[in-house]
Amino acid sequence: MRHPVYPEYKESGVQWLGPVPGHWEVKRGRFAMRVNPPAPLLRNLEEDQEISFVPMDAVNENGGIRLDQTRVKAEVGGGYTEFQNGDVVIAKITPCFENGKGSIATGLVNSAAYGTTELHVLRASQALDYRFLFYLTITDSYRKLGESEMYGAGGQKRVPPEFCKDFLTPLPPLPEQTAIADFLDRETGRIDTLVAKKRRLIALLREKRTALISRTVTRGLPEATAREFGLEPHTRFKDSGIEWLGQVPEGWEVLPFTKIR
Repeated sequence: MRHPVYPEYKESGVQWLGPVPGHWEVKRGRFAMRVNPPAPLLRNLEEDQEISFVPMDAVNENGGIRLDQTRVKAEVGGGYTEFQNGDVVIAKITPCFENGKGSIATGLVNSAAYGTTELHVLRASQALDYRFLFYLTITDSYRKLGESEMYGAGGQKRVPPEFCKDFLTPLPPLPEQTAIADFLDRETGRIDTLVAKKRRLIALLREKRTALISRTVTRGLPEATAREFGLEPHTRFKDSGIEWLGQVPEGWEVLPFTKIR
């Protein structure tokens, strides 16, 4: 609220949310989405048609599903979670829920999938942009509040579907939801690109570190560094007789560990 962008704000009546723009609504999830509904796009498929199959390890943290597995519909049968393109799926079991496992379902084979039973499926109503819904589910507030309502013991604790149905959801007008989702798509995409570049740089630096250590302990200090330490740089080398080691400075010995005193 330090830099308000809307002309008017109001109290949301929700502790974690605080004030919201005056024209926004706040509704329980059940009035803006369906939780764990049937998937008509899947049920309308023929039994011999392929669909995506999504185990828990294929659901990424903070978005994305790996879609490298498929099944023939008749081979899967009941007992799995059904969903379709446009649904938002979130892990319900610990620690996957707390770690932010969840995604928008897109690119499913024949627009439908069976997945692990440890998923909740959220299907946005016409008044809710499914991307806005997804971003809401990966907020710290959503995850922490869901964690506080988990039931069960130890590694089998789960978020109940009632949490999703009763979660007090901020609802801007639909065009504004779409604008917010477009903005987050763009900005998170930029951040993800930067993260990927940083990871690549870190990998290259680790390779350089390993190469530096390997080169220095097998061939000695670089010329400038040797002189910096008051040493004469190595200019003549000999074959060590060891394939992985190659050449070593002429004054060096190559001995088994057992003969080093």
